[in-house]
Formats: sequence, C-alpha cells, structure tokens
Amino acid sequence: MRENIKPPVVLAVICAVVCSLLIIAYNATYVDTTGVITDKLQECLDNIFGSNTYEMAKNDDGSLLLYDGITSVMYDSDGDVAFEIIADGYSKGGLDVIIGFDPEGNVKGIEFVSIGETPGLGTKVKESSFLEQFIGKNSSDFEIQAVTGATYSSKGMKNAVSLAIDTYNNHKEEILNAVH
Repeated sequence: MRENIKPPVVLAVICAVVCSLLIIAYNATYVDTTGVITDKLQECLDNIFGSNTYEMAKNDDGSLLLYDGITSVMYDSDGDVAFEIIADGYSKGGLDVIIGFDPEGNVKGIEFVSIGETPGLGTKVKESSFLEQFIGKNSSDFEIQAVTGATYSSKGMKNAVSLAIDTYNNHKEEILNAVH
C-alpha cells in the first residue's frame, strides 16, 4: 500500500515546488507595459497630487515612454509627473514606489505600490518621518537620515529618489513634450 501512495505524493510535492518557483520568478520579473493605470497606481497618484486624471506618457509612435530603471512615467493635466520605480532594498525589488514631481521639478510626494521589505524594520521607510526627507528635493546630491536597522531599505529609497530626480532633470524636455 505504501509503495502505491509514495510516487503520487512525491510528484505532488515536486509540482508544488516548481509552481511556487514559477510564481516567484514571475512576480520578480513582471513589468507592466500595458499602459493601464491600475486602481493601486491611481490611489498612489491621488495621494501625491490629489484627485485628477492621469495618463501614461508615450513616445510619438505610441509606445510607452520608459527610461532605465523607470517602470512607468505618468502625468496629469496640471503638469505633475510621476515615475514608478521598483528598487532593491534589503529584498531584491522590495520597493515599488511612485515618486511624484511638481511642475517645477521638485519631489512632491512618494507613495508605495508595494513593499517587500522586512516587516517592522525595512517597512519603516514607509513612515512619513522618513519620507519627508525627500520632499522638495530637485537634485540627487543630498544626504538622508537612514532608518535604524533598515540601512539597505533606506539606501534603496535614496537610490530610487535619486534615479527619479536624475531622470527628470536629464529628460525633462522630452518628458514634458510627451505629456503635452
């Protein structure tokens, strides 16, 4: 009897492990290039800029406007621009953030689409006391006060904000032409 049950159980365990690995790989590598602003993205944008209608920035040929490390570029009719960035903290790809800029090119706000950092430590980078350090910045040459016990998550956030600022500053004309 035991020899009849063992092969299907082993096969079921192998299938479960392989399925789990495929799900993990998919979640770690998936980049949304559909150009659709999801409910979660809309919520993040509303929290940064207030209620408005947002669109994905596109090139002249209709393709999404993308830059190295930038998952999506979004804008509203008021001239506000936001970048979605998936950055490494303690966890690879653990910080999925929206970084918004006002029309003058200053960081207006930061919202989290998701966070895969260590609960209670790395997730402290979501606290407003930490995020306030980035508001108003328009140059990537700045220092931050890292969250105690969450150095990698803090550095990941600084890198994400620096990337957003540099991308905005280096491609400002191209971005503003794409959004108007």
